[in-house]
Amino acid sequence: MGAPLAPGGVVWFNGYTPGTIVIIAGDTITWHLTGGLHTVTSTGTLSNGSFAYDSSPAFTPAGALADMGPGKLLPPGSVFELDTGTLATGTYHYFCKIHPGMAGNLTVTAGVSTVTVPATAGWGDSVYAVQAFAPGDLTVVQGTIVQWRLANPTEPHTITGPVSGGSPAWDSSPSFNPPGPPPVMPIFPGPAFSHTFPTAGTFTYFCKVHAYDIGGSWAGMVGTVIVEPSVADTLNTLSTVSYAALGVAVVALLVG
Repeated sequence: MGAPLAPGGVVWFNGYTPGTIVIIAGDTITWHLTGGLHTVTSTGTLSNGSFAYDSSPAFTPAGALADMGPGKLLPPGSVFELDTGTLATGTYHYFCKIHPGMAGNLTVTAGVSTVTVPATAGWGDSVYAVQAFAPGDLTVVQGTIVQWRLANPTEPHTITGPVSGGSPAWDSSPSFNPPGPPPVMPIFPGPAFSHTFPTAGTFTYFCKVHAYDIGGSWAGMVGTVIVEPSVADTLNTLSTVSYAALGVAVVALLVG
């Protein structure tokens, strides 16, 4: 945004590129400033009167142009990220507070991002083995696909979801039922298991080989997936809806 069009910075282009962005609710947009001083400010307002999003909430058009403190003007080379998980679906017009003709459009659509988040089930080698999930506690948004990959080619594991009604909600190894022998897993490249989380909640999962049921609670090789719904404030210019998605990086270069 605002990069020089001529040597010495005599001519500057004040614009957003691309000027129109379409994104799924919950995704993240990143604006990169390649030159000049600018803001990324929505024309829509929240119920409390503040802008729906604003890179520079502490800066007003009457402020000094050299004021680049926290929350004020974005200096050249800086980055502004917007997590659309806090926005309702709809079209948002945005502008630069010091260049009113510098404008763009952001459309947030409903839907589920087919985003995959990696996780690890056990790691080590033929000498040692760590029987754990990493991360042990994973927080995602509705619609996320979590993919567990076995990082130890010599150690078998299962990824088994919470038991409901006598059977697991999901299971990488449904044919293995302790106390029988553990499943034989293929070696390098390690196998993977994926599961989609369409609903919000907290889900505890475990390895049937290395976890133990103690009084109705699992101990040992146990992990937790926390699935969060997206929450939007009511907008004056847009209606609030429910949506499910995962924040992923979408880059919008502001070039000139």
